[in-house]
Amino acid sequence: MIRLTRRTLLAGASALSLAGAVPFRALAAQRTYHALLVACTDYPNLPKKNWLIGPKNDAGLVRDYLLKNTPSPVKFAPENITLLAKDVEGAAGLPTHAAIKAALADLAARVKRDDFVYLHLSGHGAQQPEAKKGNETDGLDEIFLPVDIEKWVKRDAGVPNALVDDEVGSALDAIRDKGAFVWVLFDCCHSGTATRAAEVDDEMERKVEFADLVGGSAAERAAALKLYDDITASASRGLDENGQRKPAFNLTPTGAEPTSRGKLVAFYAAQTIETTPEMPLPKGTADAPRFGLFTFTILSKLAENPNVTYRQLGQAVLQQYSADSRTRPTPLFEGELDARVFGTDRTDAVMQWPLVVKDGAATIGAGLLQRLTPGSKLAILPSALSQLSDALGYVEVQSARNLESWVQPVELDGKPALKLADIPASAYARVAELAIDYRLVVARPAATEGLDKETALVNSVLDELATGKKSGFHIELVEPGKSADLRLAVLRENAIAGAAADATDKPALWFLPASGDVTLKDGGRPPLIIIHPDDPAKLAEAAARNLTTIFRATGLSRLAAASDYRLEEVSVEFEIRRKGGDALEPLQASTVPRVSPGDEVHIRARNDSDKYVDINVLYVGSDFSITHIVAERLAPANGSPDAGLREGLLAFTDSSFGMERMIAVLTEAPPQSEKEDLSFLAQDGVPSVTRAVGGSGFSDMLTDIGMAPSTRSVMKLADRSGPKGAVMIFPMETVPRT
Repeated sequence: MIRLTRRTLLAGASALSLAGAVPFRALAAQRTYHALLVACTDYPNLPKKNWLIGPKNDAGLVRDYLLKNTPSPVKFAPENITLLAKDVEGAAGLPTHAAIKAALADLAARVKRDDFVYLHLSGHGAQQPEAKKGNETDGLDEIFLPVDIEKWVKRDAGVPNALVDDEVGSALDAIRDKGAFVWVLFDCCHSGTATRAAEVDDEMERKVEFADLVGGSAAERAAALKLYDDITASASRGLDENGQRKPAFNLTPTGAEPTSRGKLVAFYAAQTIETTPEMPLPKGTADAPRFGLFTFTILSKLAENPNVTYRQLGQAVLQQYSADSRTRPTPLFEGELDARVFGTDRTDAVMQWPLVVKDGAATIGAGLLQRLTPGSKLAILPSALSQLSDALGYVEVQSARNLESWVQPVELDGKPALKLADIPASAYARVAELAIDYRLVVARPAATEGLDKETALVNSVLDELATGKKSGFHIELVEPGKSADLRLAVLRENAIAGAAADATDKPALWFLPASGDVTLKDGGRPPLIIIHPDDPAKLAEAAARNLTTIFRATGLSRLAAASDYRLEEVSVEFEIRRKGGDALEPLQASTVPRVSPGDEVHIRARNDSDKYVDINVLYVGSDFSITHIVAERLAPANGSPDAGLREGLLAFTDSSFGMERMIAVLTEAPPQSEKEDLSFLAQDGVPSVTRAVGGSGFSDMLTDIGMAPSTRSVMKLADRSGPKGAVMIFPMETVPRT
């Protein structure tokens, strides 16, 4: 939890500066764009339970995006994309250790100064005892597993044919020494310590346990596993010397580098002690193929807005995870994060695409990745430069794939449905409204041995709540294990791995994240309700209260998707002051820092638009509490270096721990309007221990969260009479101080 401080700092803070934009357009037209896509699915030397499906789909989707959807003038030619995969059309071969190393060496030989290289590795990761003692702070090497890995027998040899960080780093250095910019993405994970209390049918983790990698005799296997267990028991796993997360591969430099060397950006799907899943995506789509969650989310965010920096892309991924109720994994981003993705120009992203009419059908080159689903409405515009007020008519999405949609003219806003023959050849289709789905998908609890009566009671209560007309939430119930935002489990606390010695044996209803994980370490504890079988009314009341609380906190995170402020108009930055220190360290939007009791959060905000803007700061706790911290009106800065808000906001206490979120809500203030005050969203959290429909504007959507819309809110993008707004999410993890 937190303690409010509201201690105002000295006024006159210097203006916040955004990442400087380098004029890359001419450079992008001249440079060569290269890509190496590695997809590891079948592992002949591992048990079949470790074989994957998603990586080959990742590689195919990435290739299609690079060839068809990168913003002009960025261009990946087919001959400059190398794909190593099994059962993927156009693949150059299997992703063996030798093939990956050879492809990296070939890139180093071919690239020239200012070229761009994109590397994507999807598959399994793992950890092994470090081959050379002292190389790693936690005594473990993180490795990526090509398909021809063999069994670990000796420490100095490690897992034969695995890619270790030194190999990856050396290969990337050879490319960067030629002056090329490198973006490398690892959609794999290396370990995980969370306990899954609710099963998830359609998710598979991209990691291999060390036990599955070990070979040799029974005695050799036992010795190897003991060595691994001894290391993991004593190490501060996944953290650097400052207690913050560290990436799996040490790729980015810590000191000065030659100016001639190309820059590097590295994206990691998870920290080294977490797992990352593959699953059918997009969620809720019938017969959806399996993708890595990290890969699909990145491509989805890029498809929505390709003109971003790597830091902004990382922030968008974290915001989407928050909106999807995912507390884990925690992606990591490092390197030249303020560079623009693919070296694009800073331009306003417009969700529009050429409208192609051919053979009696109309299509656009955008689909599920751009959040277009059947029923989405788009305006038909005469050209790419037209205003929405110039709309000739509208189309509705009938069906969609990841990067393509089939549309049909419809009657909307007083305009009749056009005939396909009347749509101009130069027409564009532009998104006309943003829809935010507030529905909370809840997976019922699975049967638990010895708790049949309690589970039946919970399901009966859920049925009653789901059909209630006056509830403060809207839920959709699905069967155990199905795709969901919230998972319920009926368990005794003392039956959970890692439970304390005094854990209760009373049956309880647990409220778990989408992953189904429950962790009792670092002070974390999921919300729960003790079940009294003889008092169903009490259970119903407590469950309704908890679902309302979770619904509102989740809805606030989902509203981040409705942002229509350009980042250069209003800047918001949070800073952390560590207990006992004086320095303020920026809370970067693309990172998830670890904070402890006594640490403080401060804010700096500046309005560089020509309108007044209201800012509300809320804190969403790991218990789904919402604390309203500040509501202020920001006047236009008009170039003044002293304009803006700078305050100390809160200090962390020791009353709860886990993944939490600082949320800044920005709303444009109409002339002579009252200040937007979102204190009505404040709410107490869901206890972790219990022992004895709206309008069309942004503000209306915020109100919807408090009023519980039936399913979703819609904000019409053509309606500029109402105030604009944005939601910015800054996640953090609170842990006990050590």
